[in-house]
Amino acid sequence: MRCLYPTPLRQNARVLRRFSAFLFLVTVLFALPRLARADSAQTALALAQSDPAKLVQQVCANEIQNFSGTRQPLRYRLRKVTAKGDTTKQIVETHEGGVARLIAIHSEPLSAVQQQIEEVRLQKVRTDPAVEAHRRQMEQRDAARIIKLTRALPQAFIYRYAGTVASPHGPLIRLTLEPNAHWTPPDFESRILTGIRGEMLVDGQSLRVARVEGHVYRDVDFGWKVLGVLYPGGDILFEQAPTQCCGWQLSHLRLRLDGKALMLKPIRIDVEEFATDYSPTPAGWGYREAADWLLGPQWQS
Repeated sequence: MRCLYPTPLRQNARVLRRFSAFLFLVTVLFALPRLARADSAQTALALAQSDPAKLVQQVCANEIQNFSGTRQPLRYRLRKVTAKGDTTKQIVETHEGGVARLIAIHSEPLSAVQQQIEEVRLQKVRTDPAVEAHRRQMEQRDAARIIKLTRALPQAFIYRYAGTVASPHGPLIRLTLEPNAHWTPPDFESRILTGIRGEMLVDGQSLRVARVEGHVYRDVDFGWKVLGVLYPGGDILFEQAPTQCCGWQLSHLRLRLDGKALMLKPIRIDVEEFATDYSPTPAGWGYREAADWLLGPQWQS
């Protein structure tokens, strides 16, 4: 006679089968992102070997999208080293523009007098829209310049696959770059690209730039050397890294350029920046809320 109720053994077997199916499902779900990233990296590697310019085009499109005003505003710490000094600022981006507070000079906290000066300046920023409007215009101008040069990169250089490079975040695709003789710069600013050789490191999983390093190897003429000229020997370094909360972000920038303007005035650019401690700016913050936060007690030494 058939038993109408499962025995404990049958019950245990059924539970084990269900549990095994559950474990299999969990394993697949957790493995899918890794498999997708691995597949993306293999696709990028194959493209780098067959058509590196097309890979650079995709990467630059991602960089422009990240740099556009549609991304989430961020808070971060920026250290800037120039011939004039070494300063560290806390930056707060908002959809109305960025606000900054000086928090250290030569890696030392501000004095009481310097703290007071910063607080007075931030109070003015908070209450006088004209101050922030001027800063926002400068930010928009700089952003437009960066986007323009980034958009020119796929056509401005000849790229060649040069293997892979190990990094803490996984292997990076290495591409060498040299000026494309058939490319015509659309404006004076873009002419700097015609005198640079170097390399680009690309993260194949995210299609983001990890590092660009360029060296000025010849004179770059701006208007028959009347408007200016850039001398050989300078270098440009741009590095990004993935953050825990905010995706790939700038970590290191270095500019060392020499030249002259209007035939006589020497030009010397020597600046290095380090960005750390990224976090999202709270939703809805404008420059007044950013200034209020920067005026908080957490910045008092």
